[in-house]
Amino acid sequence: MASVLLVASYSYCYSETTYGVTNNAITNGLSWDMNNVLPDASLPWVSVEVNGLIYRYTINKDPNTGSTVYVRNKDPINGGYVFEERDDWKPGDSGGTVQKLFRFPYIDSTRWGDGSIDLEGNGVISDAVITYNYRMTVDDGKMLCSTSPLADPSCPGFAEALADLLASITDMDPDDPFYDQWVQANINNQVDEELYDDEEEPQEPEEEESNFEKDSLGGKNTIEGIVDVAKQEAILAELAQLPKIEQYYQKQIFGGVYDESIKLIDSNIPDNSRALRNLASDSKHRSMVRSQYE
Repeated sequence: MASVLLVASYSYCYSETTYGVTNNAITNGLSWDMNNVLPDASLPWVSVEVNGLIYRYTINKDPNTGSTVYVRNKDPINGGYVFEERDDWKPGDSGGTVQKLFRFPYIDSTRWGDGSIDLEGNGVISDAVITYNYRMTVDDGKMLCSTSPLADPSCPGFAEALADLLASITDMDPDDPFYDQWVQANINNQVDEELYDDEEEPQEPEEEESNFEKDSLGGKNTIEGIVDVAKQEAILAELAQLPKIEQYYQKQIFGGVYDESIKLIDSNIPDNSRALRNLASDSKHRSMVRSQYE
Protein backbone atom coordinates (compact mmCIF):
# COMPACT_ATOMS: atom_id res chain seq x y z
CA MET A 1 0.00 0.00 0.00
CA ALA A 2 2.81 2.41 0.77
CA SER A 3 4.29 1.98 -2.70
CA VAL A 4 1.00 2.91 -4.35
CA LEU A 5 0.71 6.09 -2.29
CA LEU A 6 4.29 6.97 -3.22
CA VAL A 7 3.46 6.73 -6.90
CA ALA A 8 0.61 9.20 -6.55
CA SER A 9 2.93 11.88 -5.19
CA TYR A 10 4.82 12.07 -8.53
CA SER A 11 2.07 13.19 -10.87
CA TYR A 12 4.25 15.83 -12.58
CA CYS A 13 7.77 15.24 -13.87
CA TYR A 14 10.14 17.85 -15.23
CA SER A 15 13.70 18.27 -16.44
CA GLU A 16 16.28 20.42 -14.70
CA THR A 17 18.94 22.11 -16.83
CA THR A 18 22.24 23.45 -15.48
CA TYR A 19 24.86 25.48 -17.37
CA GLY A 20 28.46 25.42 -16.25
CA VAL A 21 32.16 25.69 -17.02
CA THR A 22 34.67 22.97 -16.23
CA ASN A 23 37.88 23.39 -14.30
CA ASN A 24 41.17 23.40 -16.17
CA ALA A 25 41.31 20.08 -18.03
CA ILE A 26 45.14 20.08 -18.01
CA THR A 27 46.38 18.90 -14.64
CA ASN A 28 49.34 16.71 -15.56
CA GLY A 29 51.07 16.92 -18.92
CA LEU A 30 49.44 18.10 -22.14
CA SER A 31 46.75 15.43 -22.51
CA TRP A 32 43.55 14.76 -20.53
CA ASP A 33 40.67 12.33 -20.15
CA MET A 34 37.28 13.99 -20.75
CA ASN A 35 35.63 11.55 -18.33
CA ASN A 36 37.48 13.37 -15.56
CA VAL A 37 36.57 16.83 -16.94
CA LEU A 38 32.85 16.84 -17.78
CA PRO A 39 30.05 15.89 -15.35
CA ASP A 40 29.15 12.20 -15.24
CA ALA A 41 26.62 11.41 -17.99
CA SER A 42 26.65 7.62 -17.63
CA LEU A 43 23.22 7.57 -15.98
CA PRO A 44 20.33 7.28 -18.47
CA TRP A 45 18.51 10.31 -17.06
CA VAL A 46 21.53 12.64 -17.31
CA SER A 47 22.75 14.24 -20.54
CA VAL A 48 25.73 16.57 -20.95
CA GLU A 49 26.39 18.68 -24.05
CA VAL A 50 29.38 20.89 -24.86
CA ASN A 51 28.85 24.19 -26.67
CA GLY A 52 32.18 25.98 -26.30
CA LEU A 53 35.73 26.07 -24.97
CA ILE A 54 38.57 28.44 -24.15
CA TYR A 55 42.24 27.55 -24.34
CA ARG A 56 45.44 29.43 -23.54
CA TYR A 57 49.11 28.47 -23.51
CA THR A 58 52.61 29.97 -23.74
CA ILE A 59 55.33 28.71 -26.10
CA ASN A 60 59.05 29.38 -26.07
CA LYS A 61 60.87 28.41 -29.28
CA ASP A 62 63.97 28.94 -31.38
CA PRO A 63 63.31 32.00 -33.57
CA ASN A 64 65.26 30.41 -36.42
CA THR A 65 62.75 27.60 -36.91
CA GLY A 66 58.99 27.25 -37.16
CA SER A 67 56.62 25.27 -34.95
CA THR A 68 52.98 24.11 -35.11
CA VAL A 69 50.67 23.55 -32.15
CA TYR A 70 47.45 21.50 -32.32
CA VAL A 71 44.69 21.71 -29.69
CA ARG A 72 42.15 18.93 -30.24
CA ASN A 73 39.70 16.34 -28.92
CA LYS A 74 39.16 12.94 -30.47
CA ASP A 75 35.72 11.82 -31.71
CA PRO A 76 35.16 8.23 -30.50
CA ILE A 77 31.80 8.01 -32.31
CA ASN A 78 32.62 9.15 -35.86
CA GLY A 79 36.41 8.94 -35.74
CA GLY A 80 38.85 11.79 -36.30
CA TYR A 81 38.47 14.85 -34.12
CA VAL A 82 35.35 16.56 -32.82
CA PHE A 83 37.45 19.70 -32.28
CA GLU A 84 40.82 20.71 -33.73
CA GLU A 85 42.58 24.07 -33.89
CA ARG A 86 46.01 24.72 -35.45
CA ASP A 87 48.42 27.50 -34.41
CA ASP A 88 51.43 28.16 -36.68
CA TRP A 89 54.53 29.81 -35.21
CA LYS A 90 56.75 30.96 -38.07
CA PRO A 91 60.52 31.53 -38.04
CA GLY A 92 61.44 34.86 -36.54
CA ASP A 93 59.14 34.38 -33.57
CA SER A 94 60.66 33.44 -30.26
CA GLY A 95 57.28 32.42 -28.90
CA GLY A 96 54.48 34.03 -26.98
CA THR A 97 51.07 33.46 -25.40
CA VAL A 98 47.89 32.71 -27.32
CA GLN A 99 44.28 32.58 -26.07
CA LYS A 100 41.21 31.64 -28.15
CA LEU A 101 37.48 31.33 -27.54
CA PHE A 102 35.14 29.01 -29.50
CA ARG A 103 31.35 28.66 -29.57
CA PHE A 104 29.40 25.99 -31.51
CA PRO A 105 26.06 24.11 -31.37
CA TYR A 106 25.54 21.74 -28.49
CA ILE A 107 27.43 18.48 -29.04
CA ASP A 108 26.74 15.45 -26.87
CA SER A 109 29.51 14.57 -24.45
CA THR A 110 29.75 11.04 -25.86
CA ARG A 111 31.56 12.54 -28.88
CA TRP A 112 34.17 14.34 -26.78
CA GLY A 113 37.04 11.93 -26.43
CA ASP A 114 40.54 12.41 -25.02
CA GLY A 115 42.05 15.86 -25.51
CA SER A 116 45.64 16.96 -26.05
CA ILE A 117 47.97 19.81 -27.02
CA ASP A 118 50.48 18.51 -29.54
CA LEU A 119 53.64 20.32 -30.66
CA GLU A 120 55.36 19.80 -34.03
CA GLY A 121 58.82 21.36 -34.23
CA ASN A 122 60.98 22.74 -31.44
CA GLY A 123 59.76 24.65 -28.45
CA VAL A 124 58.35 24.28 -24.95
CA ILE A 125 54.71 24.78 -24.01
CA SER A 126 53.86 26.01 -20.51
CA ASP A 127 50.99 27.51 -18.52
CA ALA A 128 48.41 25.61 -20.60
CA VAL A 129 44.73 26.06 -19.67
CA ILE A 130 41.60 24.70 -21.36
CA THR A 131 38.03 24.84 -20.07
CA TYR A 132 34.73 23.66 -21.58
CA ASN A 133 31.27 25.21 -21.46
CA TYR A 134 28.54 22.62 -21.03
CA ARG A 135 24.84 22.13 -20.45
CA MET A 136 23.68 19.32 -18.13
CA THR A 137 20.05 18.14 -18.19
CA VAL A 138 18.59 15.86 -15.54
CA ASP A 139 15.33 14.21 -16.59
CA ASP A 140 13.42 13.55 -13.38
CA GLY A 141 10.92 11.40 -15.25
CA LYS A 142 13.60 8.98 -16.47
CA MET A 143 15.21 8.98 -13.04
CA LEU A 144 11.92 8.01 -11.40
CA CYS A 145 11.16 5.43 -14.08
CA SER A 146 14.51 3.77 -13.39
CA THR A 147 13.37 3.05 -9.84
CA SER A 148 9.97 1.65 -10.86
CA PRO A 149 7.72 1.80 -13.95
CA LEU A 150 4.95 2.92 -11.58
CA ALA A 151 6.81 6.14 -10.77
CA ASP A 152 4.89 8.06 -13.45
CA PRO A 153 2.19 7.23 -16.05
CA SER A 154 4.63 8.23 -18.80
CA CYS A 155 7.11 5.51 -17.79
CA PRO A 156 7.51 2.56 -20.19
CA GLY A 157 5.59 -0.46 -18.91
CA PHE A 158 3.41 1.62 -16.58
CA ALA A 159 0.13 0.01 -17.71
CA GLU A 160 1.44 -3.56 -17.32
CA ALA A 161 3.00 -2.84 -13.92
CA LEU A 162 -0.20 -1.18 -12.71
CA ALA A 163 -2.29 -4.15 -13.86
CA ASP A 164 -0.01 -6.57 -12.01
CA LEU A 165 -0.12 -4.41 -8.89
CA LEU A 166 -3.91 -4.15 -8.87
CA ALA A 167 -4.26 -7.88 -9.44
CA SER A 168 -2.04 -8.64 -6.46
CA ILE A 169 -4.01 -6.46 -4.00
CA THR A 170 -7.02 -8.05 -2.32
CA ASP A 171 -8.22 -4.95 -0.48
CA MET A 172 -7.69 -1.22 -1.02
CA ASP A 173 -8.53 2.02 0.76
CA PRO A 174 -11.22 4.05 -1.11
CA ASP A 175 -9.11 7.17 -0.57
CA ASP A 176 -6.27 5.65 -2.60
CA PRO A 177 -5.92 7.31 -6.03
CA PHE A 178 -5.83 3.87 -7.70
CA TYR A 179 -9.04 2.70 -6.00
CA ASP A 180 -11.23 3.26 -9.08
CA GLN A 181 -8.84 1.34 -11.35
CA TRP A 182 -8.69 -1.47 -8.83
CA VAL A 183 -12.49 -1.71 -8.63
CA GLN A 184 -12.81 -1.66 -12.43
CA ALA A 185 -10.16 -4.35 -12.78
CA ASN A 186 -12.03 -6.58 -10.34
CA ILE A 187 -15.32 -5.98 -12.17
CA ASN A 188 -13.71 -6.91 -15.48
CA ASN A 189 -12.27 -10.08 -13.95
CA GLN A 190 -15.66 -10.98 -12.51
CA VAL A 191 -17.37 -10.45 -15.88
CA ASP A 192 -14.74 -12.59 -17.61
CA GLU A 193 -15.26 -15.37 -15.06
CA GLU A 194 -19.03 -15.25 -15.55
CA LEU A 195 -18.66 -15.46 -19.31
CA TYR A 196 -16.26 -18.35 -18.92
CA ASP A 197 -18.67 -20.14 -16.60
CA ASP A 198 -21.52 -19.63 -19.07
CA GLU A 199 -19.48 -21.19 -21.86
CA GLU A 200 -18.11 -24.10 -19.87
CA GLU A 201 -21.18 -24.98 -17.79
CA PRO A 202 -24.43 -24.83 -19.80
CA GLN A 203 -27.62 -24.33 -17.80
CA GLU A 204 -29.67 -27.40 -17.13
CA PRO A 205 -33.30 -27.25 -18.38
CA GLU A 206 -35.91 -26.47 -15.78
CA GLU A 207 -38.09 -29.30 -14.71
CA GLU A 208 -41.32 -27.29 -14.88
CA GLU A 209 -42.20 -25.15 -17.84
CA SER A 210 -43.45 -21.61 -17.27
CA ASN A 211 -47.05 -20.66 -17.88
CA PHE A 212 -46.04 -18.79 -21.02
CA GLU A 213 -44.38 -21.88 -22.47
CA LYS A 214 -47.40 -23.97 -21.64
CA ASP A 215 -49.75 -21.45 -23.24
CA SER A 216 -47.59 -21.03 -26.34
CA LEU A 217 -46.76 -24.68 -26.93
CA GLY A 218 -49.94 -26.28 -25.70
CA GLY A 219 -51.96 -28.20 -28.25
CA LYS A 220 -55.27 -26.55 -27.26
CA ASN A 221 -54.14 -22.97 -27.81
CA THR A 222 -55.77 -20.84 -30.58
CA ILE A 223 -54.11 -18.39 -32.90
CA GLU A 224 -55.78 -15.50 -31.04
CA GLY A 225 -53.97 -16.52 -27.86
CA ILE A 226 -50.57 -16.37 -29.47
CA VAL A 227 -50.67 -13.26 -31.70
CA ASP A 228 -52.68 -10.04 -31.86
CA VAL A 229 -55.05 -10.71 -34.74
CA ALA A 230 -56.23 -7.10 -34.99
CA LYS A 231 -52.72 -5.74 -35.42
CA GLN A 232 -51.87 -8.39 -37.97
CA GLU A 233 -54.97 -7.54 -40.03
CA ALA A 234 -54.11 -3.81 -39.90
CA ILE A 235 -50.58 -4.51 -41.16
CA LEU A 236 -51.90 -6.68 -43.99
CA ALA A 237 -54.42 -3.99 -44.96
CA GLU A 238 -51.68 -1.37 -45.21
CA LEU A 239 -49.53 -3.69 -47.30
CA ALA A 240 -52.49 -4.29 -49.63
CA GLN A 241 -52.69 -0.55 -50.41
CA LEU A 242 -49.17 -0.38 -51.77
CA PRO A 243 -50.02 -1.64 -55.31
CA LYS A 244 -52.74 1.02 -55.56
CA ILE A 245 -50.39 3.84 -54.60
CA GLU A 246 -47.43 2.69 -56.66
CA GLN A 247 -49.27 3.15 -59.96
CA TYR A 248 -49.49 6.90 -59.31
CA TYR A 249 -45.75 7.08 -58.83
CA GLN A 250 -45.28 5.46 -62.22
CA LYS A 251 -47.40 7.98 -64.14
CA GLN A 252 -45.64 10.56 -66.28
CA ILE A 253 -47.19 13.94 -66.97
CA PHE A 254 -45.92 15.42 -70.18
CA GLY A 255 -45.72 19.18 -70.25
CA GLY A 256 -46.08 21.56 -73.16
CA VAL A 257 -46.78 25.09 -74.24
CA TYR A 258 -50.31 26.46 -74.13
CA ASP A 259 -50.67 29.39 -76.52
CA GLU A 260 -52.98 32.26 -75.67
CA SER A 261 -56.21 32.04 -77.67
CA ILE A 262 -57.64 35.47 -76.82
CA LYS A 263 -56.38 38.39 -78.80
CA LEU A 264 -57.17 42.04 -78.04
CA ILE A 265 -57.74 44.14 -81.14
CA ASP A 266 -57.31 47.44 -79.29
CA SER A 267 -56.65 48.64 -75.76
CA ASN A 268 -60.12 50.19 -75.21
CA ILE A 269 -62.27 47.97 -72.98
CA PRO A 270 -65.89 49.26 -72.71
CA ASP A 271 -67.76 49.26 -69.43
CA ASN A 272 -70.19 46.47 -68.70
CA SER A 273 -73.56 48.22 -68.94
CA ARG A 274 -75.45 45.20 -67.65
CA ALA A 275 -73.40 45.20 -64.46
CA LEU A 276 -74.06 48.90 -63.99
CA ARG A 277 -77.82 48.36 -64.34
CA ASN A 278 -77.67 45.54 -61.79
CA LEU A 279 -75.87 47.77 -59.34
CA ALA A 280 -78.47 50.49 -59.80
CA SER A 281 -81.28 48.00 -59.28
CA ASP A 282 -79.64 46.69 -56.12
CA SER A 283 -79.27 50.22 -54.79
CA LYS A 284 -83.00 50.96 -55.43
CA HIS A 285 -83.96 47.73 -53.69
CA ARG A 286 -81.92 48.55 -50.59
CA SER A 287 -83.51 52.05 -50.50
CA MET A 288 -87.06 50.64 -50.59
CA VAL A 289 -86.31 48.12 -47.84
CA ARG A 290 -84.74 50.77 -45.62
CA SER A 291 -87.74 53.10 -46.07
CA GLN A 292 -90.03 50.60 -44.35
CA TYR A 293 -88.20 51.21 -41.05
CA GLU A 294 -87.93 54.97 -41.30
